[in-house]
Amino acid sequence: MATKKKTVPASKAGAKSNKPAPKTAKAPAKAPAKAPAKAARPARPGKPAGKGAGKAAGKPAKPAKAPVRLAYKLDSRINLRKDVAWRMIEGEAVIVTPADSMMHSLNEVGTRIWQLLDGKRTIRDVASTLAAEFEVEGSRAESDTLWFVECLAKKGLVETN
Repeated sequence: MATKKKTVPASKAGAKSNKPAPKTAKAPAKAPAKAPAKAARPARPGKPAGKGAGKAAGKPAKPAKAPVRLAYKLDSRINLRKDVAWRMIEGEAVIVTPADSMMHSLNEVGTRIWQLLDGKRTIRDVASTLAAEFEVEGSRAESDTLWFVECLAKKGLVETN
């Protein structure tokens, strides 16, 4: 059995008393935390909704958003934005995005693409140059260049002519 400490006022600290210390009420125990309610699962196409589907907070479940796909094609001509600050440091392009002042450092291939995006060349021309300089297949260079340009566009670093 554990012993309880009793609190004695400073004026009575030296005096002994036969009176038992007053009992204090225990704080009520905390109720266990409830697990968060599971979100309703949207129905699959061609299948009925499962048990409880669409009942979360009395509203139907929202469908997931499709990823944003930019409309760049291999014949698009891309410019570097004029308000983007960048420098070459030890052979790599270091770029600062204007919206959030984030710094991006590009590798050798990314830096070469960045240098070739002058608004005069198409993405296909840039990919062709990369295929020759880095000895990769033309189709691979085209898909990778297109993907990289779209990444730059999403960050607000380039624009079309």
